[in-house]
Amino acid sequence: MPLFFFFSGFLLFYNSEWNAATFKRKLRTRARTLLLPYLLWNTIAIAFASLRLLPCLAKFSPYESFSGLNLSLSAIAYTFWDRNRGLFANRAEVPGDFSNNIYPIDVPLWFVRDLMLIIVFAPVIYWLVKKAGCLVPVALSAAWFFSVHCNLGYPHPLIAATFFFSWGAYYSIHKTDFTALFHKLPLLPLLYVAVIAVDIITREHNYNAYIHNAGTLTGIVSAIIITAALLEKGTIRVNSFLAGAAFFVFALHGIIIKTVGMMVFAPFRCGSPYFLIAFYFFVPALTILICLGLYKLLTRYCPALASLLTGGR
Repeated sequence: MPLFFFFSGFLLFYNSEWNAATFKRKLRTRARTLLLPYLLWNTIAIAFASLRLLPCLAKFSPYESFSGLNLSLSAIAYTFWDRNRGLFANRAEVPGDFSNNIYPIDVPLWFVRDLMLIIVFAPVIYWLVKKAGCLVPVALSAAWFFSVHCNLGYPHPLIAATFFFSWGAYYSIHKTDFTALFHKLPLLPLLYVAVIAVDIITREHNYNAYIHNAGTLTGIVSAIIITAALLEKGTIRVNSFLAGAAFFVFALHGIIIKTVGMMVFAPFRCGSPYFLIAFYFFVPALTILICLGLYKLLTRYCPALASLLTGGR
């Protein structure tokens, strides 16, 4: 997700003369590509969760002690922002402290929600980056990196999102080719592998959060270095179907993956470590295949609906 924020910041300001007219046009575009799909997918998630009230589907529900709906207006509204205070707030799967993790009912769409918030303040980010240059992402990176143990609540992930967004925005606003810049660090992917190893080894220590953040930073740059190199060499190419389906898979998988897992697990109820390892990889793969199949059907038979759900991507 940090990499997506990076690209979102870069693309928002890419090849644009930033002024009031540009900002209004960008807002209209993002309302179609972000806000409308966000509302539609969370509504679908509400409908899907409600189906679990049916007795025939109860055994495939991960919310076994679910007792009903909170139909107050505030709960309905919160479902699109913070599921822990929404329609299904009394679900047993809500664990302890979610103070730094606030999700809509379609959990992966927290990214879209936070991105929309940042875009509202895009003129401020543009002005700051234009005037102060790299000092803006550097200052935000320090705030993100060193606040890992601070219980800031929702502002903490928002600081992270703003940092990665402003990092990408800096390259766009100052017309810098970041792929060429990162290309000067060919050994960074090797460092990333080392950081991952240290991250795994130190998982139980308090300082691990800083190592994990370092892995995020080196991982973003490494991903861009490797992908750019593979594209330049022709080793990989863009698949138009998968590129078009990406947002659909992103939005749908969070809604159905638990139910898919329950349906796979229910016939076996096996505690074997080998089964659990296979389960760990098989369920996401099956979920992705289901999402791709549904997307293929929608684009063939209901292209208008597919366009609405993917923001016209």
